[in-house]
Amino acid sequence: MKQILNETNMNYAEKCFKEAIDLGINFKINQKVKNKIFDKNMLNQLLEVPINGSEPLKVMEEFKKQILPYCTNFSNVNFMGFPDAGNSISGILGALIADLLQQNLINSSFCAPIATFTEIAVIKWLREIIGYEIKPIKNIWNVGGIITYGGTGSNTTAMLLARENHNTKTMTEGVYNPKDYKVIIPKGIGHYSIKGSLMWIGCGDNVIEVETVGFKYNLSKLKETLIENRGKIMCVVVYVGDSRTMTIDNLTGVYELVKSIDSNIWLHADACHGFSLAFSKKLRKKIKGIELYDSISTDPHKVLAIPYCISALLIKNPEKMKLITSTSDLIMQEDFAYGQITPFIGSKSWVSLKLWFAMKSLGVAGIGKMIEKRCDLATYLKKLIIKSENFVLLNDVNINSVVFMYVGNKNNINDVKYLNDLNLKIYNYLLNEGKYYLHKFSLSDDKGIIKKDATLSPLRYMSGNDNIREKDINEMLNHIIEVAKEIENE
Repeated sequence: MKQILNETNMNYAEKCFKEAIDLGINFKINQKVKNKIFDKNMLNQLLEVPINGSEPLKVMEEFKKQILPYCTNFSNVNFMGFPDAGNSISGILGALIADLLQQNLINSSFCAPIATFTEIAVIKWLREIIGYEIKPIKNIWNVGGIITYGGTGSNTTAMLLARENHNTKTMTEGVYNPKDYKVIIPKGIGHYSIKGSLMWIGCGDNVIEVETVGFKYNLSKLKETLIENRGKIMCVVVYVGDSRTMTIDNLTGVYELVKSIDSNIWLHADACHGFSLAFSKKLRKKIKGIELYDSISTDPHKVLAIPYCISALLIKNPEKMKLITSTSDLIMQEDFAYGQITPFIGSKSWVSLKLWFAMKSLGVAGIGKMIEKRCDLATYLKKLIIKSENFVLLNDVNINSVVFMYVGNKNNINDVKYLNDLNLKIYNYLLNEGKYYLHKFSLSDDKGIIKKDATLSPLRYMSGNDNIREKDINEMLNHIIEVAKEIENE
């Protein structure tokens, strides 16, 4: 039987795995972002239940023909919408090994002894790099962080911690009045995971959006909101590189303001993107003050070229994890059983091994240079856009996000509807063409570049691909100009 790995079919298994690795490598170096566009009308053929199976290599051939051509290549240099390149050799190596070794980090003594301690090491490295105080680690309560499967999981756990810090009885008694568990976020740039997590943990849709200036908190408005809702705010969320403009907020200023009004309010830094600056001696000053925050979410799969999915939630005071502990005789009550402090996760794969391999391979200095290079490329694109007559820049380039709109000869620069329609057409053209990918979303014109507070539909460059060069950025801008002119002439 060629389905279960054993000594008898080891050679066949090696052939299957080699075929898969060759497929993956060839896919990642492919010259297009996407080769074919999937038509939803083709869905029915995927829905048929496979009654009679085939051996793995035959299934692989079917996969190559029916699935692979429609996959998006995040590792292509023309994929410029997200930073999640996933092309780290050491990161992929860790992912392959982790899946082969099948360690379960719910218990330490028999499920994952060495895996548990390498994960603890990775979390300690991140805490040290970010600037948290490091104390001796004698048990799971001294670690000060957990590995999750994404930023949403990390942010949700942070909100759970904020809820329990606000009222330590909710784990057992529940939430009686959700309106007493409010969370403040900056208006227009908040990540969906905060609102979602509050509803998931029983606090309802009680997000308060506070006005921003340049995509940072308006501190006067924040102060008014804190005073008006005194005693009912459980958390203030600050973005260390928000998911739209990648703006870094005034970390120290927000911290000092919030704690001066209510020292018990939990301060959470969503640094899924911006934590990466801590690896660079040159750039880490941009996130000064992050070490003051009660919790920090990080996403190595976003910014370190590591394949999906790995996120880490770091906690300033490790003992606070006791607030959200749940016990079961299925989880060992032992010093290093991670299952005691990982909400929403039972059995957990060794996803941190990807980060362990990457950090061991590159070192802090190597990662720092990688981050600096991508920030330099974003600055290069920013300068091109500022010089160009065809584009306008909408954000301050703090990290690696460049938000812009095509405006042509600028005769229509104040016509919001016309520019939104044009840029949406450009986006859809690129999407169907498959040669490039730039992200799109709605964004309030906080800075008044086109029309103050108007809702815009810009394009967004943001890349974490270490293969991108200035030449690629030049070609991308030129291609957009060609596409835009073609659309305008229709």
